[in-house]
Amino acid sequence: MKTKNNKEGSDKIRLIAIIIVSLFVIVTGTLFSLKSFIGGNVAGGAGGIFIVVTILVFAISVFIRGNSDIKKGFPLQDERSKRVMEKATSRAFYISLYMLLAVGFLSEDLIKFRDVSQATSVTVGLMSILFAVCWVYYNRKGDLE
Repeated sequence: MKTKNNKEGSDKIRLIAIIIVSLFVIVTGTLFSLKSFIGGNVAGGAGGIFIVVTILVFAISVFIRGNSDIKKGFPLQDERSKRVMEKATSRAFYISLYMLLAVGFLSEDLIKFRDVSQATSVTVGLMSILFAVCWVYYNRKGDLE
């Protein structure tokens, strides 16, 4: 069984790891956006910047909340936060399946993609935004049953 100090130390390491991964994603997204802007793809660059800003806001809120919880002596992840993550993940996955089907059906006529990698990038970005929306919804919802 972990002691309080040991648990607090592992929570700090976990929070630092989350921030490092978030920073890598933000830097990669920023480089992608800059490359898109330089290549003349303004829409791709603007979309990339939107995704980067969304991830940055989400990462800052996770860091502030996690840091304040650790300082108060609360665990970084309790039973409710695990349940919120499970519900948000499963709902976002379920909705994203329909989103992927819609993109597949509409990509020939209505939605024009340069190539498959652009369609993949757009759908993965939308899936991450969808997860963030689901997480915020379930996190603010009182009863998770």
